[in-house]
Amino acid sequence: MRAGTALLMITVSSQSSSAGAVPVCASLPTASCAEKCSTHVAGDLLTALGAVPDPRPGGARRHPVAYVLGVLAAAFASAGFESFTSAAQWAAAADPTLLLALGAAPDPLTGKVIPPSEATIRRIATRVDPQALEAVIAGWTAAQMPKVEPGAGRVAVAVDGKAVRGARAGDRAGDRAAPHLLAAATHERPVVLAQRQVPGKTNEIPLVPTLLDDLRAAGHEPAAMVFTLDALHTQHATARLLEGAGAGYVMTVKGNQPTLLAAIIDALGTGAAASTRQRSRGHARTQERILQVAPATGIVFPGAAQAFRIIRHTGGLDGQRTRKEVVHGITNLRAGHADENQLAALVRGHWSIENSIHWVRDVTYRQDASRVRTGNAPAVLAAVRNIVTTVLRLAGAANIAAARRAAILNPRTAIRLITRTPNPDKGPL
Repeated sequence: MRAGTALLMITVSSQSSSAGAVPVCASLPTASCAEKCSTHVAGDLLTALGAVPDPRPGGARRHPVAYVLGVLAAAFASAGFESFTSAAQWAAAADPTLLLALGAAPDPLTGKVIPPSEATIRRIATRVDPQALEAVIAGWTAAQMPKVEPGAGRVAVAVDGKAVRGARAGDRAGDRAAPHLLAAATHERPVVLAQRQVPGKTNEIPLVPTLLDDLRAAGHEPAAMVFTLDALHTQHATARLLEGAGAGYVMTVKGNQPTLLAAIIDALGTGAAASTRQRSRGHARTQERILQVAPATGIVFPGAAQAFRIIRHTGGLDGQRTRKEVVHGITNLRAGHADENQLAALVRGHWSIENSIHWVRDVTYRQDASRVRTGNAPAVLAAVRNIVTTVLRLAGAANIAAARRAAILNPRTAIRLITRTPNPDKGPL
């Protein structure tokens, strides 16, 4: 059996998801076609990748950039192929017709289809502009999203960062800090909408405005979104930015904002707090979550409308509690737009990104085990992992690891999985 996998030249039509009854929802976002992509280009991943500038000097090349990136994505769609060497191995064993579908240019004299070598794949991934690649991916992703009907509520989007621990940022001996990526990802059927690499001498906070601009450039409307952020991003400037954009925000508050934290505790102690209680059982543990919410009266923070506290008790299946965690937060969503149950869902949705995005990168793709560290390669490979995950999730894959194993066991099934139109209403694969 050849090592063929996922045909990534796909055109996806928008599907309308059912309108929710609540003003805040975690459904997929409404997105117009990206400004820099026509409808045709945005619907065809390989054509979209053709907009990524070729970093190699000179004229015509045997292997176009879009073809090499397509080979990388197709290889990464198969379990066990997560490196430059294995991607070259995949290409060498792939059927020529699959390479042609990925954009290979046959030799004009012999007609032979030549797979890219490991050196070629590595060279392009090291030199290609990761911001240009991310912009293309963001525009293509936006064009694939099912349309949300008016009145269905805002889209829940988590903003969270992740370090690529196995890599370092530069080629010099002193540049040993791991590259850090900041991403915006949907809560439901999580896909990355936009991603940026954090510059080496700063942190995630100044990059939020840039990420918001990237979302707009891809065709998303921030006013139709509610952003969930961890305590690092609970800043007056960030809240003012989101409030000014008409977006909703739900922020965790910890000791880095002591005045705000004290004001929230005072607001929740007035006796006007509403509460909700949720219980869950699974993974050899039980959990009880209590969310208390009160008006943010007197709290000086841009757009603050409600303050909340989450008390989480965790224990064994015998019901004995062994751990207690208390988290406070602030939101600009009014009580009429987000009650205590909806706030609890938004906070829990943000926490779930750890499993649905970060865990998939670290475990399924073994990102932290990768020692790729030269040039732009770490950021480019992170973008490729996002492409594959997005394609599989939009095709309905509930388990990315299982979908990648299916690409090995039955390449034709994998091709049908990747190329079929997403349907938000069908069951998981």
